[in-house]
Amino acid sequence: MDTEKIKKIQKTLKPILIIPSIAYGAVVNTKHLLYDSKLLKSEQYENVKIISVGNISVGGVGKTPIVIKIAQALTQYGKTCVITGNYPSKDKRVHVVSIEGNIFKKQKSVSDETLMIAQKTTASVIASKDRKAAIELAIGLNMKYVILDDALHKRNIKKDFEICVVDKENPFEDNLYLPAGFLRDAKSSIKRCNVVICIDKTGYKEKKINCLEGKIKTTGIFDNKHKQLNHKPSAFLFCGIGKPLSFLKSAKEYGIEIKGYKFFKDHYWYKNKDIEELRKLRNLNKADILLTTHKDFVKINAEDIYYLDIDLEIENFKQLVGELI
Repeated sequence: MDTEKIKKIQKTLKPILIIPSIAYGAVVNTKHLLYDSKLLKSEQYENVKIISVGNISVGGVGKTPIVIKIAQALTQYGKTCVITGNYPSKDKRVHVVSIEGNIFKKQKSVSDETLMIAQKTTASVIASKDRKAAIELAIGLNMKYVILDDALHKRNIKKDFEICVVDKENPFEDNLYLPAGFLRDAKSSIKRCNVVICIDKTGYKEKKINCLEGKIKTTGIFDNKHKQLNHKPSAFLFCGIGKPLSFLKSAKEYGIEIKGYKFFKDHYWYKNKDIEELRKLRNLNKADILLTTHKDFVKINAEDIYYLDIDLEIENFKQLVGELI
């Protein structure tokens, strides 16, 4: 479900959601108090640099492109591993998704974002709900750098470098925790971070929040063999991401003639009947191609479906990498 729909539901059900929201916030802040007072201790790891990339609010804020970009950079300086939470799988086993670009896991055994990271980097990728066990495995594989995807809230692990990602929907203006609001972690968590990366700095300059700007850049349309098209065909769009309107906006700004679109829930796994229905919609709307995001594309094996790929430009990125190594 996209964030706009969630906002409408939250507004309608706010009187009901406010109590569990207060309870959730109390649990979050109690946890931080216990760690800050040293009553709870974080596990520390030697001979490996732990880098965390996370956020304080729910929804797609651009963490995955940042993880990919950092992983690509760090592989030049030593063996690098990305550890993800293995959503939507429920088990706590440690899944080796790829080793230095060689992918072992198939669709549905790990999440769409995890597969995308494995496809777009030569870093090794491990997926597990048990982050500590995954780190132990990474150490056993002689990794020099470990990037923890979505781990700002994981206080049980000592990190060497913390990165918080925020987008233009300023989380600092939200005072409500889940489920009444979008906060999943305390705003004070920002103080523990070495760097804040703002996807689209609009709104942050006025708040005087010190952050590096991240700009999403569309790189092109690619086929199922990852070959870029040298023209811009008309397209029927579809996706299953947290903020589908951002995909629509990127396609429009890239100059694609949009013939229509269909949105699915976030992390949706497409069935054969879905693909057939999309093909009918493509033909009905007289579009040249079916176009989706790379995150969706990794879950689909079809020659007639294309994806719009993106890259992320981060302000002072070389300096950031210098701090990481």
